[in-house]
Amino acid sequence: MVERTAASDNWQSMSTASATSETLPESSQRLRPSLGWGPLVAGLLLLANVIVPLLWGDVYPFTSAPMFRDNPQACCNYRVLGPNGEQLPAEDWLCHRIYDGNPLGYGVGRQPPPVLEQTFGEVHDEATIRAHIRKLLLQPERDRLPYVEVEQDIIGPLRDDPERVGVQETRRFRVKR
Repeated sequence: MVERTAASDNWQSMSTASATSETLPESSQRLRPSLGWGPLVAGLLLLANVIVPLLWGDVYPFTSAPMFRDNPQACCNYRVLGPNGEQLPAEDWLCHRIYDGNPLGYGVGRQPPPVLEQTFGEVHDEATIRAHIRKLLLQPERDRLPYVEVEQDIIGPLRDDPERVGVQETRRFRVKR
């Protein structure tokens, strides 16, 4: 014989009420919530974020997050000056910076122009700068210029205060035809 107690009567009334869902408040109707496919899909996406870049490289939206991973210690600004001292557009001389936080040519969807600074953070020597400028100076549209002067500002941590960034050195070159 089964002995009936108040607790067993309470349990039977709760299970009967949840089956009919008429007498219990909404919060007690959800005794076992169903999570559905959500956690499985989220887990598969997280797993794909790790596996896809390793196997196939960068395939949107699964990228390896390259932004700012090159960690440059210095960079350069360039100014090109004409014979009378006027500043010429750096873009015309391909001395402008096109760095967007990604390694050059990475994720931009197009071929970057042949600028002097192909690797952000590379400080070019005088010979490299002269060769780059001389090649452009010899183009027919620049016939009127016998020479240009190039100023190279090297930017990085300051020697007297390494917590600050500024111009460490300025170099100036005259490049003739």
